[in-house]
Parts: sequence; C-alpha cells; structure tokens
Amino acid sequence: MRVVIVGGAGFIGRALASALSMRGVQTQVWDTAERLEGAKTALPGCSTRVFDFATMAIAPGALSGTDALLHLGCTTTPARSMDDMARDAASNIAPSVRLFQAAAAAGVPRVVFASSGGTVYGIAGATPVVEHDVGQPLCAYGVSKLAIEHYLALHADVRGISLRMANPYGAYQLGGTAVGVVAKCIAMASRNRALEVWGDGSVVRDYIAIDDVVAAFEHAIAAPDLEAGPYNIGTGVGSSVNDIIATVGRVSGRTPDVRYLAGRAYDVPAIVLDCTRFQRATGWTPRTSLHDGIAALWRVAAERSAG
Repeated sequence: MRVVIVGGAGFIGRALASALSMRGVQTQVWDTAERLEGAKTALPGCSTRVFDFATMAIAPGALSGTDALLHLGCTTTPARSMDDMARDAASNIAPSVRLFQAAAAAGVPRVVFASSGGTVYGIAGATPVVEHDVGQPLCAYGVSKLAIEHYLALHADVRGISLRMANPYGAYQLGGTAVGVVAKCIAMASRNRALEVWGDGSVVRDYIAIDDVVAAFEHAIAAPDLEAGPYNIGTGVGSSVNDIIATVGRVSGRTPDVRYLAGRAYDVPAIVLDCTRFQRATGWTPRTSLHDGIAALWRVAAERSAG
C-alpha cells in the first residue's frame, strides 16, 4: 500500500507517518522544506516531498499509484483564523479543492481528511454530539473545515472520509505547538512556569491520546467497506481545562501556576463527541484514559527535563 500524507510533518502527521512506516506501509510525507527539516528524525523509513499546501501546484504524476491520500494540511489555528478570515478561506479551502481534484484525476481511491470535532459543531444543544448535529461554527477555522468536508463529498469518484477529531495530545507537542492545552500544561509544570488559560478554565473538551488518533486513521485507510462521509473521533468523555490542570497536578506532584485571561468569544463552552458511528463501522475504540495519557506524557516531559 502507498499512502501520501499532506501536512505530514506536523504533530499528528509525524505520529501517523512513523506508525504507518513501521507497519510496512509505503509512506510519503508532503510538507514545506522547513517543516520537513524539523521533522526528519521523526520520519524513519518515510520518503518526503517539498510541498507548500497553500501555494504550490501538484506536480503531474505525484499521486500516481497512491492508495490513500491523507489530508492534514492546514495553515491556521482557530485563534489565527479569526485574525484574517479571508486569508483562512483562501489558504485552506481552495488548496483543498485542488488537492481533491488532483486525487480524483490520479485515480486515488480513498481520501481521508483531518477535520475538527471541536469547531464544526458550534454551540451544541446537548453532548455528546453526533455527526448530523452540525450547526454554526463560531470561528473561521471551523467554517473552513466544514466547507472542505462538503467539497470532498462532491467527488463521487473518490471515497472521501472526514475524521472530525477531538482534541489530540501527545509527545510531539512538548516541543511547542500553537494548540494543545494538555501538552502545554505538562510542559509548563515541568519547567515550573505559569500556564495561561483563556477564560475561567470551565471550557470542556474531549481529549484523545495521539495513539488512538493514529489507530483511527489506520482504520479509515484499511476498512474496505467504510462509507464516505464524516466520522467523530474522540473518547466520548468531557474534561474541563481545570480538570486537566488538576490531573497534571496529581500525576506530577506539582501544582501548576495558572494565569487566567479574558475568555474568547469563539471558544465553544463544551463539546464532547459521540463516536458510535465510526466504532460500529470499523471496530476502532479509544484505549487510553485521560489520566493514563497525561501520566505517560508527564514521564516523557520529566525525562526530557532531566536530560
């Protein structure tokens, strides 16, 4: 099997590419030269291609023989998307459409898109949310993700699968990322530095370990009868930011110093995902509890600090 991962030098892409390569899957990572350079030690056995998702055209034949295209490319975060909504749309939606057109032209049978379970639903009437509960996203990032899902669905000759991921966390985030409250809290605690929190810490999210996310992508690639469309990928369990801080404190024996800032209008108060559809279709299920995931991540951070 040959798999191409667009945006594969980021947090999720590194973990996914490494896992696929270790399982003998022919894996090629497309990303910018700078990101590929930073990720080269995390991509053993993978080939790479310099590719700027937002601006570069896809070279003829680049996707020939590809069995699955994994679209992880994204140029913004929920916060940054609100700074320039036109830029967010132009740099994410149009490039995604070009990517899907190239995949269809090359005969790629399956495209898996990394969508957002935390932003496409907006303010949920009740949780956990199911796939047909899509409402009004509160940030441009969520609007773009939802639009890209719809464009993917228009390509009837490609099996388009959108994984609406909850909030993933893992070791690759410890080096510093724009998002990821679990890793940020652990990193700040390990360095005895203050954690800045938007709002009063009551915002609830569904946090999922990166290993469970990787397993979901592997199922999305391999399940022969998986229908096209959106699927929630989470744990079905909600935790507030204050819950995360308290768990890090219990695991580490350190009480993180927290600075609470003014809340942001685009932060959904609570979102938890019902993943029954994907579980029934593939047999996938999350295996890592939040406590165990935080404990494992703390051990990694502590080892790095000691080194």
